[in-house]
Amino acid sequence: MVKQTAFFVFAMALTGHCVAAQADDPRTFDNLVKSRFVHCAFYKDYEADPASGNLLLIEGRSDSLTHYQRVDAERTRTINTRMAGARGVTVMQTAKRLHFIDSVAGMYAVTTVDTCLEHDQRRGVCLTYGAFNARHFDSRVLVDPDKVFEALRASADPGFCDYSFIGVQEASRR
Repeated sequence: MVKQTAFFVFAMALTGHCVAAQADDPRTFDNLVKSRFVHCAFYKDYEADPASGNLLLIEGRSDSLTHYQRVDAERTRTINTRMAGARGVTVMQTAKRLHFIDSVAGMYAVTTVDTCLEHDQRRGVCLTYGAFNARHFDSRVLVDPDKVFEALRASADPGFCDYSFIGVQEASRR
């Protein structure tokens, strides 16, 4: 039920019915950067809620899944459902967003995390993040990933990311 609520909030934020917390504070991404595992799901199309007409991202119906492991401030490893094998990925955190940049033969597969969708008030941490996945050939992403994201956001696949509970415990000990 918690995941469905997070998806509904994400859908509502996308349609302008509520405002997801923007990542104006770079510390919003601290738990992602400290986590051993980050899981992301991305969607090509939205489904519509028959009752309200709101756009929804339905759990279990994503078009691609991406898993990041051993995340640190600059590098991580990734596996995803669109490519075979694990690869090293660059991690770039800006004042507004967190970017996971996978460079494959001149193409860039970039996961950009930019909002907090589900916030744990008791612990003061974000649990689920709004994210986008874009594939492109714009090498400027290695220098100014925010600018490239802003230019390509409309064509990127929307989704969400969360981190493992193991990572939550580890991050809280640091």
